[in-house]
Amino acid sequence: MMRNRNLTLAVAAAVLLIAGGWMALHRSSQQSGVGGGSLFTDLGPALGEVTEIRLSKGDGSRTTLRKEAAGWTVVERNYPADPARVRELALGLVNMKIVEHKTSDPANYPKLGVEAPDAPTATGTLVELVAGQKSWALIVGKNSEGRGQYVRKPKDAASALVEPAVAADPDQKRWLDRQLVDVAGAAIHDVSMKPASGAAYTLTRAKRGDAEVTLSPVPKGRNAASNMALEAQAEALIAFNFDDVHAAPETPPAQVDHTTFRTFDGQVFEFTGHKEGDKGFVTVNARRDEALAKQFVEAPPAAAATPVLPAAASADATQPTATPPTAATPATPAAAPTAPAISPAEQAVDRLSAHGKGVMFEIPLYKYESLFKPQEDLLEPRPEAAPSALDAARARRKPQ
Repeated sequence: MMRNRNLTLAVAAAVLLIAGGWMALHRSSQQSGVGGGSLFTDLGPALGEVTEIRLSKGDGSRTTLRKEAAGWTVVERNYPADPARVRELALGLVNMKIVEHKTSDPANYPKLGVEAPDAPTATGTLVELVAGQKSWALIVGKNSEGRGQYVRKPKDAASALVEPAVAADPDQKRWLDRQLVDVAGAAIHDVSMKPASGAAYTLTRAKRGDAEVTLSPVPKGRNAASNMALEAQAEALIAFNFDDVHAAPETPPAQVDHTTFRTFDGQVFEFTGHKEGDKGFVTVNARRDEALAKQFVEAPPAAAATPVLPAAASADATQPTATPPTAATPATPAAAPTAPAISPAEQAVDRLSAHGKGVMFEIPLYKYESLFKPQEDLLEPRPEAAPSALDAARARRKPQ
């Protein structure tokens, strides 16, 4: 009896072992399209040759990033792309490793967001990289809670959970290099504001390093606001980013605001803008004013004084040398002049000159209102008018 029982257990164990092996083999065959370890083993060596990255979804949203001589460009907007974000995506794909193999059943793809992105309801994003005749493609699906992201190669049935997760949103404006200008308030010499309606004014900082900013003109009977309020207007160009970029309209709006910022270094930024609902739109012209720059040239540091030799040393210098030189010592070649450093303001001018032509920038409304601040915001509040004698008499006659 015991012998038969042992035989039965042995047969059962063998069956389980064979079944387990078959299931492992079957699972391996299903997942062979994804593989193990790195998701793209050959992408890293070819990364420098990638010239185009495409991101698309079934709802029609699409972004094309193209590498050109001056850098990466968002093709659909004809505007520079954010190089840091492009690099982050590319390196994320290079370093992407499989954490766990997932479903090969198309019916389960939508749960992970890895269904083919050819229908409006598809949630995944198709990412394609092109380097010459070679390309790589990946459907980037949903994020897993704290464990990376679900993906699937379009030609493979098997999906996978991978790390690291990558940002693959095909919204074009998210890939734009959105820094417009970044100039410190202390660098601003003057701001000239000409609103579509209302009084024009000028803010001026007399010289470099001045803490005080003056407002001109100040209406009769009014006082300028605190220096902190005036300084805030001069600081409007700090970290000035935009939300989106569009082609400039052929016919500009009839009512527009104008403001011009000039720096001590001679950089000039001219903004023309208008509002539409809760959005602001500006065009920018950047140039250099050499005459202004010459007015505020910083004095070079004083040269070090030539040291005077002590008397003993001077006396020693008159004694003949033991071995007179037999040939003239060749002159030491002069050091090549060092090119002057380019200031942040100069970089901003070059940047806007290259990127701001023919385009209109969409900016947040709060940023628009800080850029085109009305004169009233730079004045102390009006004093409350004292009641007239007639008003006082009426108040006395009013029944209690």
